[in-house]
Amino acid sequence: MTRGISRRQFLKALALAHAGVGLGGLRGLQARPQPVRLDFFYPVGVAGPLARIIEQYVREFNEQHPNILVTPIFGGTYAENQTKVVAAVKAGDPPDTAILLSVDLFTMLGLEAIEPFDSLLEGDPEGQAMLADFFPAFMANSTFDGKVWSIPFQRSTPIMYYNKEAFREVGLDPERPPETWDELLAFGKKLAKAGRRGVQIPEETWGIWMLEGLTIQAGGMLWDPAGRGCVVKLNTEETATAIRFLMRLKEEGVSPPDLTRWRTTPNDFATGAVAIAYHSTGSLGFIRRNARFAFGTAFQAKKVRFGVPTGGANFYLFKGQAPAKREATWTFIKWMTTPEMAARWSIDSGYVATRRSAWELPRMRDYVAEVPQAVTARDQLEYAKPELSTYNRPEVHVAVERAMADAILKRKPVPQALADGQQRIEEILAPFCA
Repeated sequence: MTRGISRRQFLKALALAHAGVGLGGLRGLQARPQPVRLDFFYPVGVAGPLARIIEQYVREFNEQHPNILVTPIFGGTYAENQTKVVAAVKAGDPPDTAILLSVDLFTMLGLEAIEPFDSLLEGDPEGQAMLADFFPAFMANSTFDGKVWSIPFQRSTPIMYYNKEAFREVGLDPERPPETWDELLAFGKKLAKAGRRGVQIPEETWGIWMLEGLTIQAGGMLWDPAGRGCVVKLNTEETATAIRFLMRLKEEGVSPPDLTRWRTTPNDFATGAVAIAYHSTGSLGFIRRNARFAFGTAFQAKKVRFGVPTGGANFYLFKGQAPAKREATWTFIKWMTTPEMAARWSIDSGYVATRRSAWELPRMRDYVAEVPQAVTARDQLEYAKPELSTYNRPEVHVAVERAMADAILKRKPVPQALADGQQRIEEILAPFCA
């Protein structure tokens, strides 16, 4: 054993080194102040080995900030991660920060779990410049009542992926994806054959996100962003138009007859089982690594206008932290959202680099030159709308998707499915929005 160092101190030093702090000289261990310890919950919402990438980022942060020790805690899917965060909040032991969906804002406000970033932003020019650098479309779900409640991180829009080789095979121009719903249907009919579906739009798990986009494209909105988390507009003609289009794709043999799964769609596309797929830009990394054919990306097709909801997740700040923890949490969040990290995360994952300046970095310019598909989601932000955000969002989510399933599977006529779904949503929101 090293002279002057007890076995217990030695083992503790090894544990700290394994966590990413580094030994930094055993003789100085007793004199070194303990690092500020932070718990960080995070999800993985798309296909790919993203948990390992996030944990690598945290290790690098810890190495560069020996006075802070962040412990990353993988929460599973977005829904699983939110459940774990809510459980921790209710148990009186919330994380210091967590990546949660941007649309979880009102759920967290309803729990009185979070605090705004405004007091940290005051007198912090670096933080203020950071906010001004985010794409405005990504800040829309981050602000409420004039306060900043979350910081964009892994953000997205849903986009169209299409198989260029399949296009060539049926005589379609591989550089011209469908731009309208009518073209999407027509192209899908040409592309469909035994063992390959023409078009796949997920209707299960994240079907609500796809329905939002289709409703926007039909000229409507699935919610009222000015409704303070209390106004969902499921029972509208635009939403009915969107659902009937999904039904028509199935009826004409273009899409799978049953409800299409969110989590299997990237793999279905990458294996060639689907020629055109709607999915998150966050799946770009997985598709690049696994598709054995040339593919393109494009805006989702329009009915009366282009448009999609934004998506993805942000950093939140939880109540009850001591000042030192609050400052350390802010340091960590700023580090994770620098232009350099925004570019790196976009390249590693496929999510949109959230800061405009990130796209000017040499690293990002080289990436775009190699992977031109990466700019689709960024350019589509011009037409993006804020994503549906309400109190008790998970239950609202279930109610919307149940109404979708009732209509698509013809368990109920479309008007009845939407009317019943609207009634259920209003019951869910009543305790928060009376």
